[in-house]
Amino acid sequence: MWRDGLILPIVCHIWTSFSYLNGMGPLWSPAVLTRKNDLTMLVAYGPGGHPVVAEETPLEQLQQLSHERALHCPNCRSVVHLRGGPGKRAQLHFAHQKGECAWSTEVESIRHMRGKVVLANWLREQFPQAAITLEERLPEPNRIADIFVAHTAGQRWAVEFQCAALELDEWRRRHSAYRSAKIIDIWIIGDNRREKQEAFIEAIIAEAQEVMFLDPLVTPVRIWLRWPVTRDTLREWQRSGNTTRTPLLEGWVGHLGYGALLLGRLHEVQLGEQGKLVHPALSALEARTKLLRAMSTASSVDEAMLTRYLRHSLDEEAIHEVLLPLVRAYLRDPDLLQRYNYGRGHSGQLPAEADQRRVLQARVWFSRLAQQGFSPARVQELAKEVPFVGPYAAFVGYVEMLTAMVC
Repeated sequence: MWRDGLILPIVCHIWTSFSYLNGMGPLWSPAVLTRKNDLTMLVAYGPGGHPVVAEETPLEQLQQLSHERALHCPNCRSVVHLRGGPGKRAQLHFAHQKGECAWSTEVESIRHMRGKVVLANWLREQFPQAAITLEERLPEPNRIADIFVAHTAGQRWAVEFQCAALELDEWRRRHSAYRSAKIIDIWIIGDNRREKQEAFIEAIIAEAQEVMFLDPLVTPVRIWLRWPVTRDTLREWQRSGNTTRTPLLEGWVGHLGYGALLLGRLHEVQLGEQGKLVHPALSALEARTKLLRAMSTASSVDEAMLTRYLRHSLDEEAIHEVLLPLVRAYLRDPDLLQRYNYGRGHSGQLPAEADQRRVLQARVWFSRLAQQGFSPARVQELAKEVPFVGPYAAFVGYVEMLTAMVC
């Protein structure tokens, strides 16, 4: 975890390999669905559009809501009634008075219904001026959006919370229909699909360069952000030498490259322009990677660039009292330690008197540092935070040699 608190644990993995996360699985049983033998509806909308779960709501409250005709079908919004229960052959469930649902033959899961409510509230907090509705019927593109967002500036979003399997061609058809209607479609996937390798999820990542999985059945609501990582980015991370600051790499994800996974909470994520997911940890990692790329191609050590990089992992005292003075000493005479050569000199000649004075001054400086709590061993630990790339690799070697010399 990064010391500034922005970075949460990050791991990379093959899509089908998630056993190490089992301890963070849903607290609700995914088997509790609204469909039983494709006929039983276990969740309905109650007053105010809030979900009512048959097996979790007191029987008397269910009976009162049913009597008041206050329960509605999640798909067609027509009135449904309470059926079954204690002393009856069927479990508690909801049913239409007569006929079939005009809008869909699918029955909604608890995960899906709660996820829509959670996401709608999440969006209302971010966009209080926007009109945000659940199950919005859109004549164009002839769809019901799980959550529809109409911004005051005219931009329209359809947020789809996908918990069921979806054929790739069907996802493409829906995506194309939304875009043709000038609606930005944003796909969030139920965590029940997180361990599955599915073509439509890979297509979402290819299109958006990210995807978010959501578990709405726990508090606080948990999310997983997944995004592809290129070979070049991996090489930069590996060259930096700071493996504790980068994802673990365990394999390829689909056809897109390596996949990085970030674990977090829904309240930490926001939607930016064009519906892009914004998470402070991911933003910090992207900025750090961009900076690392610039440091890899730099012609010399840059004090300001190194300071920006180190602020992700070190405090200001360590940077300004230890590493920056070492940078300045190195830039003044990068070859000093090679000439001094542990007091043996170079090419048969003893070190020059000026070089001996500078090494003596370094010993005095290290002695003062130790009194401030920065022993030579601690200085070496700090130097490991400097990326081992471009000209910075030589600087790290300089610090290692200097600390070894003064010990």
